[in-house]
Order: sequence, then structure tokens, then C-alpha cells
Amino acid sequence: MTTLRARAPHDPALASDILARSARMHEAVMRAAEVFHPSLFWRDIGRQNEGFIETYGLENFKRTISQNYFNWAVEGPYDPQMQVLLRAWADAPIPTPLECGLLGDPAVLSINDTEYLTSPSAARGYTLFVGLLWWWLSQRDPGGHNLKLNEPDVGNPIRMEFRGQAISQDLANSLRDFLRMEPHLAAENAVLAEIGAGYGRVGSVALQLRSSLRYWIFDIAPALAVSEWYLETTFPDRKVFRWRPFDRWEDVADEIAAADIALFTVDQLALVPDGSVDCFAAISALHEMRPEQIEAYMALMARTSRAIYTKNWTTWRNPHDAFDFSSEALQAPGGWRTALEVVDPIIPAFTEKLFVAGG
Repeated sequence: MTTLRARAPHDPALASDILARSARMHEAVMRAAEVFHPSLFWRDIGRQNEGFIETYGLENFKRTISQNYFNWAVEGPYDPQMQVLLRAWADAPIPTPLECGLLGDPAVLSINDTEYLTSPSAARGYTLFVGLLWWWLSQRDPGGHNLKLNEPDVGNPIRMEFRGQAISQDLANSLRDFLRMEPHLAAENAVLAEIGAGYGRVGSVALQLRSSLRYWIFDIAPALAVSEWYLETTFPDRKVFRWRPFDRWEDVADEIAAADIALFTVDQLALVPDGSVDCFAAISALHEMRPEQIEAYMALMARTSRAIYTKNWTTWRNPHDAFDFSSEALQAPGGWRTALEVVDPIIPAFTEKLFVAGG
């Protein structure tokens, strides 16, 4: 079995508690309608992620399970993302990206016990990649949001620094996503909701930038248990509505309204009142579902929100569920319009779409 080189000590009791909570979340979802049951793809990934938690603990989750949540082990110039960034850098060849520094061992583990970033050349390639990504983002962030962010130490991230600032690939990609949604989150106490949030990386960035913003997650286990622990640990001063079963929104509405962060299993989305969310995000999530689930979640997001931001593989084969996904099939719900449809500027295999209520 492959072992994680760059690991921090972990508490087995904490891992056991999180896995027990994850099991309760899973049981609740499996008692709900079948459309909410995890796809075969995510049952497989979920089992592997639970194994990572048991073996390496939450203290190391950014070296293990977060690699399965929209994270890329870019090791050299032949990676498509690196090629995009190198071309952009060639048009403006300044030394700024080279100021990114790697602090320590970057080695990570992903599904099927695959280890990445283990050689000196891979470490150098990854450091340049993150430096280029951070530089590219800074050129397209007129509000200077990137200067206000720092990668939390929670979860043992790959430690990278730019001019004294703790940065990461996740921080950059989360800010890229947030900038797409920000115009739809202008209201005071706006609600940003997300289906399939991983460990809550996008919400972590949003909460760093907007103290009044509220963040809701709808997810399956073990991701929901991990994001609950991560956000509580990272934002100890924020009020959290922790997941629990309930049958009527009215029974918990006051608690949710008073919370900065709220966590729900996916079936509980059916209980959310119409128009409660300002913007819903589904990032690298819909393509991993069954067709009937995609249709159901798009309808639920449309009912409960005013804007929907999606980012998925343009085309993708889900072998577990024998399903071929195409982003072309994602269309604006009835009475909505497509405000954005572009190939992701950094990840050319992904397509971004933003749907807005109103024709």
C-alpha cells in the first residue's frame, strides 16, 4: 500500500467520530427518495475517501481526499492547464510567477492509492504552476480579492507562499469561481449555496471575503461531514447550523436564518422554500450524477434560487453508472436565461455556465 510522505500526526478518535457522523448522514440520504441516493461513481469515491480519513485522519485531508475534489497534480509543461498559463505568460513575461515558493514536501495521494508530486522535478513544475495561476488570477481580479486571502493550515495543505501570503491551487480556483458568482451575491446577508462542495473550499473563500455572506452546503457523506468539521474549525467565530434530520423547514428556519454556515444532506434541498438562495453553485458535480439526478437537482436549484453557476467536464464518461455526460445538455430552466457559457479559461476540458432567473 502506498503511504503518504508529507503527513501530519492525526487523532484516530477524531477520525472515528467523523466517520460515525458520516455514516448517519449516509443512512439519512438512503432513507430518502432514490433520486437523492449517491451515484455508483460517488459510492466508490466515497468509500476510498473514508479509507483516507481512517488511515491518515482529517489532519491530512488536503493531501488525500481533497485531491478528489477539483484539484490537479500538475507536474510539468505538458499538462493542458500549464500550457494555457505558459502561453499567457509568454505574452507578458515578467518574473512575478517565479516568486511563488514551496515550503516542504508537496507529495499527495489520490484515488486508487496513486501518489503525485514525489520527485524534485514534479515539485518544481507544481510550484511554477501555482505561481502562474496566482499571477494569472491577479491580472483578472480588479478588486484585489486575492490579496485578502490566505490558505488555512487546517488539513495539512501543500504549503506555498507568495510575498509572505499563504496561497494554494484551491484558493486560486475558488476565487475564480467566486468572481463568476459575485455579481449575484450583492445583497446584504446573501445566501451562496452549493451542491457537492467537497470540503467547502469555495465557501471558505467567500466567507473570508464577505463577512455578511451566508453559505449553505447540500452534499453526501463523507464530504458533508468533512466540510462541516473544516468550516467549524476554520471559522470558529461563525455560527454554524450543523446537519441534523428534520421534516419541515419551519422547524429549523429560525436557526438557519441566524447561522453564517448551514449544512444539509442533499435530500433536504427538497424542503428549502422557493427563492431562498441568491446563487447556487454546482462545480464539478453534475457530471458525476445519473441523468435523472441532474434533471432533479437543476429543477430544485431553479426553484430555490435566482442564479445557478455550473462548471463541469464538457464531455465525460461515467463508467460506474454507464452514462455519457455532455454539458450541452445543461440548458437554462424554463423562464431563465443563459448569462454565461464559456470554456474554462484555465481548464480547457471544462465548461462554465451561469443561468439567471428571468427571460
